[in-house]
Order: sequence, then C-alpha cells, then structure tokens
Amino acid sequence: MNHILRIIGIAARNKWWMIGAYTSMIGALIAYIMLPRYFGEAIDNIFEAVETGEYDQGAIVSIIMIILGLSIIRGLLSFFQTYLGEALSQYVSYDIRNAFYNHVQHQSFGFHDRNHTGNLMSRAITDTENIRMFINMGLVRGPYFLALFVAVAIILLRMDWQLGLVSISFMPIVIIYSGVIRIKMRKIWLIVQEKMAEMSTVVQENFTGVRVVKAFASEAYEEQKFEVKNREVSENYIKAEKMRATSMSFMLFTFLVAMGLILWFGGNRVIDGKLSQGELAQFIFYVQILQMPVRMSGWLVNAYARAASAGERMFEILDAESPVQEKPNAVNMKRAKGHVQFKDVD
Repeated sequence: MNHILRIIGIAARNKWWMIGAYTSMIGALIAYIMLPRYFGEAIDNIFEAVETGEYDQGAIVSIIMIILGLSIIRGLLSFFQTYLGEALSQYVSYDIRNAFYNHVQHQSFGFHDRNHTGNLMSRAITDTENIRMFINMGLVRGPYFLALFVAVAIILLRMDWQLGLVSISFMPIVIIYSGVIRIKMRKIWLIVQEKMAEMSTVVQENFTGVRVVKAFASEAYEEQKFEVKNREVSENYIKAEKMRATSMSFMLFTFLVAMGLILWFGGNRVIDGKLSQGELAQFIFYVQILQMPVRMSGWLVNAYARAASAGERMFEILDAESPVQEKPNAVNMKRAKGHVQFKDVD
C-alpha cells in the first residue's frame, strides 16, 4: 500500500490535470445517472397513452430532448476525462522515468555490478508502463466506478428499498472476492516482472556480446537459455490472465443472478401495482449501469496489483543510496577545457 501512496503522491504534483480529470468525471457521472429516470418517464407516458388513448406528444419530445442533451454532455465530459487522465498518466511516467534515469546515472560502479543492464531497462520501461496504466485506470477511473456504484445504489434504495437491497445484495461477495484476488495477483505480477527483467538481461547480454557468441559458436546455447526465460514469462502471464478472467467471470455471474432476481421480484411488484412499468425499467437501466463498475473491478484489481509490484521494484532502485557521496561544501567542477600533449614519447 505504501508504494501505491507514493505513486499517488507523484501524480498529485500535476494537480491541475488531476483536478480537471476529476471535475470532468463528476459531470459525466451526474449526466449518466440522470438518463434512466427520463427513460422510465418516457415508458410510463407511452403506457399511459396506450391505456387512455391520449398521446401527449409535447411531453415525449421534451423527454427525448433532455435525453439527447444529457447524452451529449456525458459524451463531451467523458472525452475530457479520458484525455486528461491519459495526459496525467503520461506526465507521471515521464517524471518517474527521469527520476529513475538520473538516479541510476549517479550510482557507484558497485551498483551497476550488482544490477544487470537488462534488469534496469525492464524497470525503466515495463514497470513504468504498469504504473502509467494504474494512474489512468485505477487513480482516475477507479473513483468514477466507485462513485457510480454508490450513487446508483442510493437511487435504487430510495426508489424501492426492498428491490434495491436485492439489486446490491451481490456486492459484498464481489468485494471480498476482489480483495482475495488482488493479493494473489500482486504476487504473480511481481514474479512476472522479475522474470521479464531476467529475460531482458539475457537479450541485452547476448546482443552486446554477439561477436563473442559467434566466435565460440554458442548460438544454440544462447537460444536455449533465452527459450527457458521466455517460457517462464509466458507461463506466469497466462497464470495472471487466467486469474483475472476467473475474477471477471465470477463477477458477471453474480450480476446476472442479481438481474434475474430483480426481474422476478420487480415483475411481481408491477403486477401488484406497487411499481409502474417505467419504474421497473428504471431499475433495469440502473442495474445495467451497476454492471459497469462490477465488470471493470477485475481490470482495477489487475491494474492495482501490477502497479503495487512495479512500484516495489521501482522504488527499490530509487531508494538505493550510493556509497560514493560528495563532501560538504564540495566545489562544482566546471566543464574541463584543454588538450592532451605528448612530449618525448618513445
């Protein structure tokens, strides 16, 4: 968790991009959760027209215009949310790459002896990309999905608390399951990133020393060594994706069960006259919206797990202190100028 907080702290340096992304997120959220209400009103008006034979065209047109306006507003604000979130993630990865590169530049020779070049390259590229994905998917879009779930849950409970409880009854199961999966996936992604670093080291050493490899006819040996590392990376990637796919499938299953219960109980309440057809339609629309944070929670857990392991590896290097330290009040040496002269050389 500490690594995630440090990543968020780096993102907070670009506060205006973050504020813009969250402001757009709030506006898009409000527009989105208002839409089902007007869809429900339109359905009620249509049923009333069918039953009474009186058709209020003006009311239907007004509702359609409101739905169209809300859709346009949501579309524009979603664009800004996506754009600003991606910009924020790029600035964070830019800052981390610069800090990593500058820190490594000032480390001692012993540090570079202990850390292979391929390992450092993997952290600078792969781990930074995992952190960037977390900023965009987890830090920016995560609160959106959480707020969407809370807002929709409150609306459902206010409309009909009994049917609302049925709608959100599956969420505690999903939350507990997601927490267990997150812990397991964090360990797997840490292994994946370590194996990726080892593979990068093999590639870097092979390409750098290709003349030596060819001189000793060691191509087959090097290919076998790379094949072993490549297989380890692939197997761990498959294991991580299998866990993520299992998580998403479980969440969708619980959602479909909840949808079936809503249709059963909600249909009976419409028959009993406790709900109108439009209100039941609103429930179904809201539960469809509720599906989004449930469906995306698997991606969020995945992004969080990858960022946690990437942050651990990245800050391990950034926190490493060089044994070679400048003395207090050391004089800065300007760029040296001069020439080399040979005298009486034989």
